[in-house]
Amino acid sequence: MTAPTNRHELRRRSTHEALRQAALKSFASKGFTNVTVTELAREAGVTERTFFRHFPTKEAVLFEDYETQFEWLAEALAQRPASESLYDAVLTSVASFPHDLEVVRQAATARAQLITADRIASHLRVVQSSFAAALTEFIRNRNPEVPDIDLAAAVAGSAIAAALLWQSRIGAATVVSATSVKS
Repeated sequence: MTAPTNRHELRRRSTHEALRQAALKSFASKGFTNVTVTELAREAGVTERTFFRHFPTKEAVLFEDYETQFEWLAEALAQRPASESLYDAVLTSVASFPHDLEVVRQAATARAQLITADRIASHLRVVQSSFAAALTEFIRNRNPEVPDIDLAAAVAGSAIAAALLWQSRIGAATVVSATSVKS
C-alpha cells in the first residue's frame, strides 16, 4: 500500500485502525450484540459520528479485510517486473499480503461466531470478483493474447480468495479451540 502523504491522511488511517482494533477486542470480550457503536467510539477516543465516517455499520468492521484485500493485490501485481513469469508474479504478489494476519484471524473468528454463513458467502463472492478483476487487468497488460483471460482470472481470483479464507478459518478455529480449552 502506498504511504500516506499528509497528516490528515495519517490521522484518518490511525483513527480507522483504532476503531477497528477497539471493535474486534470488544466483540471478542463482550460479544457482538452486547457492544454499541457509542462504546466503540469512546474506546477509540472519537465521536459516534466519526465511527460512521469510517464504517457504515458495526457489522462492516468484521468485513473490512474482505473489502480492502483486492487493492493490495492490484498494487503488488503492478510492482512486479515485466520479465517475471506470470505464475511467479502472481505467487510473489499473493505472498506479499500486507495485512496483520492476527487481525484477519480475529475478524474471521468474530464472523464465524456472529454472522450467518450466507452473509459470509456473499462477501466472499465480492472478494473473488475483485481478485478476478485485478488479475484480468494484470494479465491483459502482460499478455493480451492469452485466450479466455476472464475465465482464467475468475478461477485464480476464486482460488486466492479461498486460500485467504481458509487461512483465516484455520486461525479462527485455532483461536476458538484455545478459547474453549481456557474455559
